[in-house]
Amino acid sequence: MIQPLDQVRSIIASAINPGVKVRKNFKSFIIETMILILTIYGKLNFLQLGRHGKSCESRFRQNFKKKFDWCGFNMDMCHLKDGKRGAIALDHSFLSKSGKKTPGLGWYWSGCAGAVKRGLEILGFAYVVPGEADARFLFAEQTIPVTKRGRTPFYLEHMKDKRDNQTARCLRTVYDKQEQLRSLSGIIVGDCLFATYNMVTGLRAIGFDVVSRFRDDAVLQYLYKGPQKQGRGRKKEIDGQVEIANLREDVFEKGTVVVDDNEVTLRSATVKSKSLKIKVKVVVAELKCGNKIIRKIFFSTDTSMTASDIFLIYHSRFQIEFLFRDAKQNTGLEDWQSTDSDRLSFGYNASLSAVNVARELAKEIHKQTGRKLSVASVKKVLHNAALYQHIKEFIEGSNSAYPQNNKALTAEIPPNLLFFGVRDSA
Repeated sequence: MIQPLDQVRSIIASAINPGVKVRKNFKSFIIETMILILTIYGKLNFLQLGRHGKSCESRFRQNFKKKFDWCGFNMDMCHLKDGKRGAIALDHSFLSKSGKKTPGLGWYWSGCAGAVKRGLEILGFAYVVPGEADARFLFAEQTIPVTKRGRTPFYLEHMKDKRDNQTARCLRTVYDKQEQLRSLSGIIVGDCLFATYNMVTGLRAIGFDVVSRFRDDAVLQYLYKGPQKQGRGRKKEIDGQVEIANLREDVFEKGTVVVDDNEVTLRSATVKSKSLKIKVKVVVAELKCGNKIIRKIFFSTDTSMTASDIFLIYHSRFQIEFLFRDAKQNTGLEDWQSTDSDRLSFGYNASLSAVNVARELAKEIHKQTGRKLSVASVKKVLHNAALYQHIKEFIEGSNSAYPQNNKALTAEIPPNLLFFGVRDSA
């Protein structure tokens, strides 16, 4: 028997760590908010939550101001501490926003538009497993320029410009959450934006290895392994520059990996990066694009990693983009309206965490029925279940105008009503 609303309540309640002091009324508030996010169609704001929920609008405004451990909540809900070799993916996402009073409003890069646009930006963290087309959201922080006073942290000392910029904000966020992140993985994966000296050096100072991708024109140098001259002077370290189109076969090892039923050729070696100023494990992947073969350069600061692990970890990084997509399309990531940064941060994390809830419920439905549902389909199922429950409570109420229809609706929702308008994912 499928009871999606009860299953959602169970998923959320079990994810709230009993070791963390959370008031009973706030726990019920979290459950109510998540269910409303996954059942309301249209704009999501405090007024809409008050209209559809059992709590008033002011309760949502007040509780959105409170602090909540979203990272721990999502880790417990998705059972991420299972020992799998994964990585922490991080990426920025642009949120369109109009108005003048929203905190953090500014000009940010929009990858979808391919241009700088006026709006908001968040930095999201997710847990990915190489070889699996899935990602689990951890937490998000909004990009808000703030002035930091006091001594420069040790992980920012290498930066010439120590003011509050994008790199510094990202490193501060990682440092603040380092214990929870390190309990999942010691590897952080990001796109080319994070393959810079300031970012990589700062993450290594905190204690994380980095997997990312170099630009196509990156300068890489072979390591000299021959005999050294005797006497004084610096030992020879470099043995020429790496030419991506003409790799030395005595240095680069050849291997293959299968991704999406396609075989990809990998060539890996430990070389020195001129921009990062350190030795890295480089993987040159030969990818087929029509009749052409293009080469992309991936790397890891952990030189003991295998070429396939580096490539698959970076390949799985893109799954975080689908989290942002599902949250924008289905759980109202861009809908929250407030002039308070704490309320906005609560809303962003709630919307992205609701995607995790929907995916966990999709797993349960798949076990019971064999149907594979997307986040949009899960929301439709929950919407149907909530509507059925409202009708049942109205008919069976003590002041019902239809006493002859008392107990007319069964406790179990008929499948044809529960899955009305729902289609399986491809």
